[in-house]
Amino acid sequence: MAIKLAVVKTGEQIVTRVEEMLLEDKVVGYFFIKPCLVKTSEPKVNKSTGGASFDIKLSPWIPLGKGIRFPVPLDWIVTFIDPVDELHRMYMVDILRETEEVEEPQDQSIVLTDACEDC
Repeated sequence: MAIKLAVVKTGEQIVTRVEEMLLEDKVVGYFFIKPCLVKTSEPKVNKSTGGASFDIKLSPWIPLGKGIRFPVPLDWIVTFIDPVDELHRMYMVDILRETEEVEEPQDQSIVLTDACEDC
């Protein structure tokens, strides 16, 4: 099971553990395990460092749904990407209650700088 940031047709960004939903060895969708809607504040630009930061809030994706495993059809998923380290850590510690050798986050903000490792 991988932790991914999913974007669905509605534009919502969801951080979740993902499992493939198979039908006769064909992927027809995915199961989202403990999915959380990711909401962010407006970016706050730090003129002295040239970076930006914003606050993150995680809330249950379907708060009135029973259980922790939700099927999502393939045609509802726009994309999957790896979440930034801070979001991954926050999801692991706050939602899954697993640490995988990560420390408890001190705050729940993400800081972006001009330097981009994947650009």
